[in-house]
Amino acid sequence: MTDIVKLDVGGTVFKTTKSTLTKFDGFFRTMFETPVPVPQDESGAIFVDRSPKHFDLILNFMRDGHVNLQKYSEDVKEIQKEAEYYLLGGLVELCVPKPEVQKMPYFAETYEDMARAVASSTKKIVCTVFFGTNSRNHAIECSMKAIMLYGDRVDFCFREREDDSTKQSCTDSPFGHFRTTGNVPSWANGQLSERFRVVYPCNSDTKIIIHNKMTNQVFEKYSDSIHDVIQRHIHFFGPC
Repeated sequence: MTDIVKLDVGGTVFKTTKSTLTKFDGFFRTMFETPVPVPQDESGAIFVDRSPKHFDLILNFMRDGHVNLQKYSEDVKEIQKEAEYYLLGGLVELCVPKPEVQKMPYFAETYEDMARAVASSTKKIVCTVFFGTNSRNHAIECSMKAIMLYGDRVDFCFREREDDSTKQSCTDSPFGHFRTTGNVPSWANGQLSERFRVVYPCNSDTKIIIHNKMTNQVFEKYSDSIHDVIQRHIHFFGPC
């Protein structure tokens, strides 16, 4: 029974084991493995001058290595502060919000949304498709066929092309050959910077751009058959 440890956290007593407290690098392992005197209350419990509010959760993390923070959504900032005090890096990481990943396939409303979708995709290959209003139904039909055949390996993002009512200059970028209008945000892709201005393809046909996010290779093609383009080019990217 000598492994049992009594803690007084801000006036509330908790009982646990030394093996639980020393399972991870952090505050308690350092406390037990160094000869620094440990403060105790009048009952002999180790005194920790912190709020006891989230200490049950802290203990559960040290026991299991994981906690479900969904039901503590309103307290995550407080929990993160406590995790930082106890030097529990794994719990701090759980508290840090993760960037939202765009679900695929995705029909983008803006070209910045499309850039964001490409950047956040977790797959090696992303296929972006720009189609005209007149070819919308055909493009969707072909897209569904491509998604059924390659959806486990490739993410798809679609954008209806805007009407080209004005003449604008074209700019090359890692996303292909585009007309210039607005800034692409720096978060969009590691190869993009704010000097790139990207909005829509220069041709009137359906444009398909296949991105390899691992190597930054880009294949682009004007075609009405998404399936054929992917079939001809996907082997260049290697295993997905």
